[in-house]
Amino acid sequence: MLLHPLVVHFPIALLFVAAIIEVVNVFAKRETLNKFGTFLMIIGIVTGVGSYLSGENAEHFAENTWGKSVHDTIELHEFYAGLSLLLFSILLVLKLIFKHAIFKRIHWSKGSIMKGVSSILIVLLCIFGITALVITGHLGGQVVYNQPSPLIEVDFQD
Repeated sequence: MLLHPLVVHFPIALLFVAAIIEVVNVFAKRETLNKFGTFLMIIGIVTGVGSYLSGENAEHFAENTWGKSVHDTIELHEFYAGLSLLLFSILLVLKLIFKHAIFKRIHWSKGSIMKGVSSILIVLLCIFGITALVITGHLGGQVVYNQPSPLIEVDFQD
């Protein structure tokens, strides 16, 4: 049984909502949103790793079902899935360093320059993370519905 299509949507939703909460909280500055966003991000990353690992079995199924023509799309899908996990993992580490109580006692995390830089980094990583998620989902849809992706250069022969 293929687990990938069953489990993949959970981390997508969690990471997408976590990123939106993070961007909103840059302006709202609510500790509840900070904690909730972190919780969603941790669960999203953990389940995302499971989804990523389950993709290997789905890759073999897709290539056996639809042929090697989907290979390039699958490889690109896998790349963006890994990039999504990397971006959200970096975001989580930055959040833990700059936004959580254990580090708030450190003097440099309270400075206005570091607060501004950390807020900009958080917003940028959220934007890049969501973008990588959308591209990953698009490519996954291309594999499932067996259509060429405009993100892959097609070489037409005369």
